[in-house]
Amino acid sequence: MTGTRDHVLIPQAATQAHLQAAGVFRDEEAADRIRVTLPPRYCPLPTAEHPDAALLNARAATWLHGYGLGQEGAQSVRMAGNDCAGFYGRIMPGAPTGRLQLAVDWCVLIFAFDDLHCDEGPASMRADDFTDLAMRLLRVLEAPGAEPATRNPFLAAAGDLAARCRSAGTPVQVRRVIEGHRAWFLGVLWEFGCRLRGRTPSLDDYAHLRQHTAAGTATTSWMEIVDGAEIPGRALDAPAVRALEELAFTTAAFDDDLFSYGKEHWLAARAPRPPSCRLNLVDILAAERGLGLDAAMEAAVDLCNRLTLRFVQLRDQVLPTACAPLRGHLDHLSHLIRGNLEWGLRAGRYTNPDGCHPAAVATTCSFTQTAPRDGTPPAIPSIAWWWDRF
Repeated sequence: MTGTRDHVLIPQAATQAHLQAAGVFRDEEAADRIRVTLPPRYCPLPTAEHPDAALLNARAATWLHGYGLGQEGAQSVRMAGNDCAGFYGRIMPGAPTGRLQLAVDWCVLIFAFDDLHCDEGPASMRADDFTDLAMRLLRVLEAPGAEPATRNPFLAAAGDLAARCRSAGTPVQVRRVIEGHRAWFLGVLWEFGCRLRGRTPSLDDYAHLRQHTAAGTATTSWMEIVDGAEIPGRALDAPAVRALEELAFTTAAFDDDLFSYGKEHWLAARAPRPPSCRLNLVDILAAERGLGLDAAMEAAVDLCNRLTLRFVQLRDQVLPTACAPLRGHLDHLSHLIRGNLEWGLRAGRYTNPDGCHPAAVATTCSFTQTAPRDGTPPAIPSIAWWWDRF
């Protein structure tokens, strides 16, 4: 991580003297910029972009605008900067454009929902507001038409997605989408609890819940519908495959913490009062292990590298006996890890934190083919089972 006068990188536990010693200075001017350089990231996984990403984004914007969402000002800028086709198109670069549109439309809606009701929006401090809307969204997915479409634009848009989901997917696939959203909403409620108590969670709790707070299975469940082939339950529910799914999305979510670190601190510096609860891997490692900023960032990247190595090892163990739909699923998970990193490092969602300050944050990362030396489970009990002998 570099440090000059336009870098504002201030972990909760750091003192000003420590920051100055590290070359990090606070600049109170409104034009402050944050520059973050990550340690080398081990990621020997495939990467590709969908050839129709621009078309997918344009169609998704038209669809979202049709429900009165993302049309004006900063919301419109942020929606465009999210580049949802860049995100999902990197997961499924060879998917049919028409079928992939469903996942991209879901993505633009969920990012808008996340911004307004989960993290930064005016309702983000009201757990009761979130709970009410989340439960209604779940009911719409479970039973389209159960909620009046005029009550809320998110409900109306979710109703359209639910109908299209049923048209494109099997009953089993639809149920997997619903359960993925249930897990996500429960994870967000856990985050609300942390914020309301003003308490940064332990690394052990954060590690196993991060896949849910980042909408893990809510995201990956659409892959199966886009593919059009149902994965047999005995294959998808096998312990080794469950471990691979958790590994893939936890790694991606931890990478989110890396490339969103600058954005979070840029926003925190402008908040009425600094948050007393930190929900970011780097800050949690700093608080729990008493690390300085550079050491915490090194530890976070090292953990991501070890998770990636375990994913590759376990994937290669499972692939030889996997059925065709499962092989495709594991290929998408492989693309997810590298694709998510490449997307997040340049997405306007992170470089323009509030939709009004382009290039306020920049995060750079180099990739390495050199695997981490330590292939043993990290000292995090809640995720150590990923290293079991399956």
